Amino acid sequence: MRTVLCSFAWLVAMGAVSSSAQPPEGSQLSAEKNNCFTCHSEEDLWKDETLRLYVSREDVEHDAHFRAGVNCHDCHGGDPTSFDVPVAHSKAGGKQEPGPRPFVFPLGDVFESCVRCHPEPWEALQSGRHAQVSEAAEGASEVMRRCGGCHGDKAHGILPVDDENSPVFGHNQVDRCGKCHTEVVEYRNSVHGQGLVKSGLLVTAVCADCHGAHAVHKAKNPKSTLHVTNVANTCGKCHRFIAERLEKSVHGRGNGPGGMADRAAPGGDERQHPTCTSCHKKHDIDPESSGFRLQLPHRCGNCHEELSSRYAMSMHGQLTELGYGPAAKCSDCHGDHDIVPINDPSSPLAPGNRLDTCRKCHPYAVENFCDFDAHADHTDWEANPTLHLVYVGMEVLLYSVFSFFGLHAVLWFVRSLVHTRKHGRPQRLGARQRAYVRFEPLHRTIHAIVIVSFLGLALTGLPLKYYDQAWAKGLAYAMGGFDSTSVWHRICALTTFFYFAAHLSWLANRVFLQRRERVPWKTILVGPDSPVPNVRDAKDLTRMGRWFAGLGPKPVFERWTYWEKFDYWAVFWGVAIIGSTGLALWFPNLFSRFLPGEALNIAKVIHSEEALLATGFIFAIHFFNTHLRPEKFPMDLSMLTGLVTDGELREERPEHLERMRQQCLGQTSSAGPGDEHPEGVEQIDEEQRLYQVRDTSPSQGVLWAVIWAGFVALGIGLCLLAGMILAGLGG
Repeated sequence: MRTVLCSFAWLVAMGAVSSSAQPPEGSQLSAEKNNCFTCHSEEDLWKDETLRLYVSREDVEHDAHFRAGVNCHDCHGGDPTSFDVPVAHSKAGGKQEPGPRPFVFPLGDVFESCVRCHPEPWEALQSGRHAQVSEAAEGASEVMRRCGGCHGDKAHGILPVDDENSPVFGHNQVDRCGKCHTEVVEYRNSVHGQGLVKSGLLVTAVCADCHGAHAVHKAKNPKSTLHVTNVANTCGKCHRFIAERLEKSVHGRGNGPGGMADRAAPGGDERQHPTCTSCHKKHDIDPESSGFRLQLPHRCGNCHEELSSRYAMSMHGQLTELGYGPAAKCSDCHGDHDIVPINDPSSPLAPGNRLDTCRKCHPYAVENFCDFDAHADHTDWEANPTLHLVYVGMEVLLYSVFSFFGLHAVLWFVRSLVHTRKHGRPQRLGARQRAYVRFEPLHRTIHAIVIVSFLGLALTGLPLKYYDQAWAKGLAYAMGGFDSTSVWHRICALTTFFYFAAHLSWLANRVFLQRRERVPWKTILVGPDSPVPNVRDAKDLTRMGRWFAGLGPKPVFERWTYWEKFDYWAVFWGVAIIGSTGLALWFPNLFSRFLPGEALNIAKVIHSEEALLATGFIFAIHFFNTHLRPEKFPMDLSMLTGLVTDGELREERPEHLERMRQQCLGQTSSAGPGDEHPEGVEQIDEEQRLYQVRDTSPSQGVLWAVIWAGFVALGIGLCLLAGMILAGLGG
């Protein structure tokens, strides 16, 4: 009796709480007339299989239905006014006027009441994707699987949607949806998810705000809130002012965002306006993230394919492909949601606004800088005739050099292989061996600096040239990205200018000293010690060609060969061309003060093509001529040690050897015309006289260190060459 009284008192209290805001739904039965809780709220009465009939008072206290006046019999049927169990659960109805519904059994059928009271959400649910229930819920009531799957598994504890403990409230909704949809991980990393999780913003969009609550459809379904024609309105519920700007832009005029356009997009074939999800894909919605920025040009390229491919050729596009987020993207120049035609005065790229737009990234930009074409295509004659002519000229130079020296290397390899197998290789330099000095310490030092700076330029510059290659992206990433490679590239460039200036200073001093000794200008310019090409070089080239064809003996050379002179002057050409164009790209604002903006486009093409010529020639032709031909394989140590053996000089440069001996003996001889020396004394005296042109090679340990350093440089160059060839083959 005490239990009944307590239950009755509790029901009266709950009735007082809920009576103030009861909707018209439900029977609105007063608490004192509802006897169901007399038994069903007592946990001690129910055990084992009947425990499911127990209804917790705490659940009902906050239940949305109960608080709205929906009572037990409104769903279960039966007569709640009777204490007689058979009458209360009668399937024939009870005494209450106009008569209660028959008691609903089995219990699972009770959930069909959801459909009776919520017809619109149920119909919407039936038409959507969630109408197909998961196999995990098989065997349960269809309605319970569909309603309870989101609103909660407890039928008597369903909370209002705005209750923070409701399964469909804010972060709870995300967790609930995440039980089936793994994309919730992407959502949590998005700007909406971060707003919810990190910032705790209740106003941030959660699943139902975008996808809808009950009528959830695939985005391609016209009924979907995320269909291309509807998504702008969906996003506009929160992003109202962005939606208004989008509607007024070129992407929203006419039939609105997602609607059909009057013409195809510039540089493409797409005739449908983009909408929010055209750029903000799925859940990666964070316009400030590097991932979003890096993908933006590709997303714009879905409609503007040609313009996107031309953008990829630009410095901005190449840096973007290599993962550099700060590089200018489409929206940085054209705007984002308020894009208008360039000829519109309000466009950021209109003539009156372009300088301010450029200055967002280039604060010291001048008027001429704005003439730089960010979408220039050097392969398009009609759009960029001057740039195309420059490109064609560089291509002719590149193919001419590689064709001539490539054929030269192939013929040399075949002929040299036959010659080496027949006659053997000349004497090679060993440890602690007396040999002739071919290169002075200054020359070797400068050459070492050349190796380091050139490889540095190649390692930091080639990834930009081959931005679309996986190896280039990996190399750029390994070196710290553009923030790092740009610094090292410039350091190596300054090093190049330094060694070039040092060599010019040495060269000027040498000419000065020779002139002071009254050496004729002809000897200085075209003598045997001069790197200037002369008639002898033309004859040597002809003799080499005859030897390749088997029409003559293997030629011998003076101090410098014709291919060594080509390498020497190629450095002058390369430093002048690559250096000047590199400076223009390094200091575009300075050069734009006296050059048109198109000069920057030309500088980029020349810099890129000439760098390709230089690296390709060094890693392929120079490496072969110097180290990889059969006579020298695997490495020529003359530049690394400065020494060359007597055997090598006798076979390859006998005239130079004889000239050195004669000059040395003539300058150091102290014997008079009539003096005579014993034979042994003459040999010792000659050795002493040759001392100034001979030296002892390093120890075995030092020699191996030098060799391994050379192998490292060779390996880096050959790996880069392999990547260049792979890219050239379309790999």
